[in-house]
Amino acid sequence: MSADSMPPPDRVQEAGETVYAKVREAALTGVAVIVPLLITLYVLSAAIGVFEDLLQPVRDAMQEANVAPFASELLIELTAVLLLVAVIFVVGFTASFSYGQKAIAYFDKLVERVPGIGAVYKSFRQMSDVMLESDANNFQEVKIVEYPHEGTYTLGFETTRTPKPLRNAVGDDTLRTLFLPLAPNPVMGGFLAHIPEDRVMDVDMTVEEGMRAVVTTGVAVAGDDTDGLSREELSRLTGSDMADALSDDE
Repeated sequence: MSADSMPPPDRVQEAGETVYAKVREAALTGVAVIVPLLITLYVLSAAIGVFEDLLQPVRDAMQEANVAPFASELLIELTAVLLLVAVIFVVGFTASFSYGQKAIAYFDKLVERVPGIGAVYKSFRQMSDVMLESDANNFQEVKIVEYPHEGTYTLGFETTRTPKPLRNAVGDDTLRTLFLPLAPNPVMGGFLAHIPEDRVMDVDMTVEEGMRAVVTTGVAVAGDDTDGLSREELSRLTGSDMADALSDDE
């Protein structure tokens, strides 16, 4: 091949960067899909294992009765799965009543007092509350404010009209009440800010899109003019529960 027929070095470099970007994107997408799936399977497997341990006396009795090992193991596994599903539905149904909610709240407090385990349980419990109860329904609009310093902007959610006592104390009737969340778990922290209206800027995003941007640390930003993930990719990354919980705000 002659030197004239060879591609310019800048095109070779650009092609290499494109291949690298595609490989990197594929790797990140694969991790985003596989890791949550593996965690889910691990948790379910551990839960089923607990019920299988509880059914150990039944397994021993079947073995003493000379039941085929394969049949006994299959029966125990199916029973464990059915018990897990039954417990899930019973707990969910119980939680729909006031006394059930009180019982669950009491259980949460007991677990949270256990050193080490309590902190982990509380974190996951709060995250599940966001997915299931959708605290985002309390948000009205997505805003952006200049925070924490000049030239830096933070995404926020307007919650309600600033109470009159606060407006009177500041002497500004235009105050807007915003929640400025911390990524990636907004329920773990954030700032409740009362900001003058002239410092609050509108954002062409729905509450769902704004919450997704926070949960995915800015990776998933909706819009045709962005390089964010598509809706399908975002659903795999954040989970369909989150998407369903926030869909009412569109």
